[in-house]
Amino acid sequence: MSRRRSKKWISRLIIFVLLIVACIIIYLVWDNYFDDKKDEGGEGEPELSIQEGGGNATEDSEDDTQEEDDKKVKQYEGGDPNNAEELSGAVTYAGVVGDVVMIRMNIDQYLGEGQCKLSLLNNATVAYEDTASIVSSASTATCDGFDVPVSKLSGGNYDIVIKIEASDKTGSITGEVAL
Repeated sequence: MSRRRSKKWISRLIIFVLLIVACIIIYLVWDNYFDDKKDEGGEGEPELSIQEGGGNATEDSEDDTQEEDDKKVKQYEGGDPNNAEELSGAVTYAGVVGDVVMIRMNIDQYLGEGQCKLSLLNNATVAYEDTASIVSSASTATCDGFDVPVSKLSGGNYDIVIKIEASDKTGSITGEVAL
């Protein structure tokens, strides 16, 4: 009987040791996983930096600011469209929806007010004209939109010409639509 008890005791000890080892492995994997997440996402405790030496704090902060400016990604290439002499933009949608030809556009510049004049040309002949107000957005503008009844047009391809007038600037947006 004592031999049986010692085998039971040894098997229980082995199971206990295996459980302890498994818990340690789980803890290490778990800890390593969340350490990687902190490094990637920038979450976690903020790092403190201590500057040693007798450097001037103003000079150090200017150097840091210059380095940060150099590292910034420039999102857009080219000049500010608001400084352009002519207004510009693009037709963002032109198509038939139900019984209307829907035409939408975006103006590259920010405009507070103004007017858009739509001309639909079929074989260089004006087939339809309409006007809409300019609507400002966060950093750009758009025309209020044009919904042209299909019944006012015949089938075929149309050139879209939208003349933009706002304050002392003008411009033109072009596109095409097929019926």
